[in-house]
Amino acid sequence: MKIKVTILLLSILGVVVMGYFLFPHFLSSDESRDGPSVELATGSTPPPLSSEVEVRQPERDSFRKIDSSDEALPESNLDPHGREESEKWDQEQAESREEALEQASEDAQNKETQQEDEDGKTLNEEQQASLNQFLSQLTRENWREARAELLSAYQNGLMPKNRFVENQFWSKVGEVGGKDLANELLSKSDPAFSKILEGWGKKNPQEVFDYFAELDIKSPLVQKYLEKTNSREFPFMDQLSNSLIKGLLHADSSRSLGDFQVDEISKAIDFFKENNPTKAGSLMREFSKRVVRNKDPEVLKEWIAHYDDPRLQGEAAGKVIESGTFDQNPASAAKFAMSLKEEEARRPALSAAYARLAGGVNGHDPNLTANQLIEMDKGHDRDFALNGFAHGLVRKDPEGALAWANEISNENFRKVVTKNIAKRIKKELPNAQAQVEE
Repeated sequence: MKIKVTILLLSILGVVVMGYFLFPHFLSSDESRDGPSVELATGSTPPPLSSEVEVRQPERDSFRKIDSSDEALPESNLDPHGREESEKWDQEQAESREEALEQASEDAQNKETQQEDEDGKTLNEEQQASLNQFLSQLTRENWREARAELLSAYQNGLMPKNRFVENQFWSKVGEVGGKDLANELLSKSDPAFSKILEGWGKKNPQEVFDYFAELDIKSPLVQKYLEKTNSREFPFMDQLSNSLIKGLLHADSSRSLGDFQVDEISKAIDFFKENNPTKAGSLMREFSKRVVRNKDPEVLKEWIAHYDDPRLQGEAAGKVIESGTFDQNPASAAKFAMSLKEEEARRPALSAAYARLAGGVNGHDPNLTANQLIEMDKGHDRDFALNGFAHGLVRKDPEGALAWANEISNENFRKVVTKNIAKRIKKELPNAQAQVEE
């Protein structure tokens, strides 16, 4: 049966198919660097406030006066290697939290779309059989033809859009295309690269692991892809981490987190912790949100206690807070963040918690949080809370977001955060009248 015949059958049966297939930008290819390998066993910024609520802006007279010595915390409180290293750490933390908070905002906006995915999974037996037959015909050689035909059918009104079928298509393409196709799509800056990762991971998680280990996120190849697809480093890495974790889950018939899966994923995290902490953090973020999904916040506390690495604790806490685990009582997220003993764990969690509070999740009044921030002692904990609070206000009150960001006491950190806030305003709210100082 030819692809066109199958498409016609799908159309007659009412199976809805996808519509995002044209990707016009192409770039020259590059090669990934070689790297170590380890064997694996295989078988949202929150919703905006209502228009009636005004968030209190900082009043400078309300703040404790500080002298020049207060402007930066003692070096010993930041990093044992001195001011230069501490400022580098400030910048990395600010940039990482900006990416994480922006991604959380996009996740929240995609909530409705994700529900559409769930709704679209209900196919009758005939429809599912037709879809399976269509997918079984996809090969490394003909998937582009199928892509073009599906796009044509969508554009001509023959098929309405169904994201479940779309995802099934790309998953199958990832299975049949594997590493060779991933390299090709990445070299051409084709956004389809991110769409095939899940299917590739299910087919060959070891290959995805090796690819992830060897990939240089700072290479010209990856940076061009990020630029052309308007993507960012953290989500890019998290997509690869997600494909690896799903692949390991798929290797077992239960497709759930059991002792085997936890052991294998923990092994991968430990490997990257020694070789590439940034990638270890990405795996930790994706892993943690699965471990604590739909669970009591106490599970998160127990989960974090298993790790003695403060950076991994921070990655886990920040991601889980952003996913809404504490939203029934959002103030408890801030309390939990403050309970973390190590600075590298506590501060990302504080940023995540105060972003949720600024967004007014579960009816929380952000003015209560604003008053708390005014009373809070100056220091890096407060600075990271301000970072999150400012990001949480961007969509509702861009000028207020900048005002709160400018209250960060550490000069280097303040510059990074205000720059990030200004970038978000420019990107997300181009018509905003906020006075932005670059």
